[in-house]
This record gives sequence, C-alpha cells and structure tokens, in this order.
Amino acid sequence: MFVDIAYYTDKLSIIFSELDRVYLEVAEKYNGFNCNGCTDLCCNSVFLHFTLIEHFYLIEGFRTLPENRKKDIIERSKHYNDVYSKTSRPEENLKLLCPLNYDNLCILYQWRPLGCRFYGVPGFMESPIKGRQDFEGCWRFKSIHGKSVSERLDRTSIYQKVADLEKELRDRLRYYQRYKKTIAQMILDETNPDALIMRGYDIFEGY
Repeated sequence: MFVDIAYYTDKLSIIFSELDRVYLEVAEKYNGFNCNGCTDLCCNSVFLHFTLIEHFYLIEGFRTLPENRKKDIIERSKHYNDVYSKTSRPEENLKLLCPLNYDNLCILYQWRPLGCRFYGVPGFMESPIKGRQDFEGCWRFKSIHGKSVSERLDRTSIYQKVADLEKELRDRLRYYQRYKKTIAQMILDETNPDALIMRGYDIFEGY
C-alpha cells in the first residue's frame, strides 16, 4: 500500500507556521517574551506526543541529518529511553536533556512537535467534553510576569486542525492504535523493524 506521507507533513508544516505566527503575536503582548536568558531549559522536561503525523514530521527532519549525527542521536535516544523506563513517574520526576538538544538548542527545531511549540506563553483550549482548560506560562514567563495574564494563546483551532489531519492519515493507513511516545521513542522507531514506519507501507516514497 502506498501512502504519500509528504502530502500530510506538508499540511502539518502549514499548520505549524500558523501556530508560530499566533505564538509570536501573543508573545509580543508581553514585551516580546522569548527564551533569551532562561536558566530553566525546558528540553529537560518530559514531553509526550500523541499523533502519528508529528512522528512522521519529526522523522522527516531527522532524515535530513548527516549519518554521523543520526547515529549519535540514536545512541542518545537509547540512553534517554533506558533512564525513562527506569524512572518512577518520569513525567514528574525525570530531568534529562532531550536527545535532540545540542549546546542548549534543538537540532530539529523546525520539525519540533506541537507540545514543544506551545510551551512558553500561557494558553487555553475549549473542549466540548472538559470545557475551557487554561495553561500556565513556562517558568521564565511566570518569573517575569507573575500571575498577570492579560492574553492567552488559543490552542483550540490548532489542536482541531492537527486532529483532523491525524484522522485523515490514520484512516488512510488503517491505523487506530493508541499513540503516546517521547521524542527518544520516535527516533528509536528508525531502528525497529517492527515499528509502523518500517512495516509494510511505502510511506516515505517521494521524500
């Protein structure tokens, strides 16, 4: 079965460009809030990711790297995953640099997932089930602005667009399993012949 994943990752890129634009608009309301001078380094936090489309988008970026860098990231990912699997409640207790972080910068920043992109400024989402959910800003934001929140990033439409694209992709692949992975686990799928991206789909043709 042939599925042109580039068709879906191109669409995701457009959605992410829209998110980056509205993020900057909100950041401007807070005196151009940015990460400069931050001592917290959010890449030490555990971010879990829930969509195949973000997985494929990240791997698209990963495959642009030189072979020696890819091998190094795979080794870093093995170490990260080993520590992650041995840590009790890792989402709360694990502080370990993401395997994509080099010199305090993300080497695949252009392809980073949704959770990484939202992190920083305060936001909210309207859910038909849970109602309105408010999200705090990051540690640096709160250290500068405290609890004074006059503007929030509306995540609702972005989440909906990604969810719609994810459904379209899953229907095309006939893949309906639950998906929840760290970036390290995404990367390690490149070495796993039983993983979805290595199994029975000509899904990267045309890249």
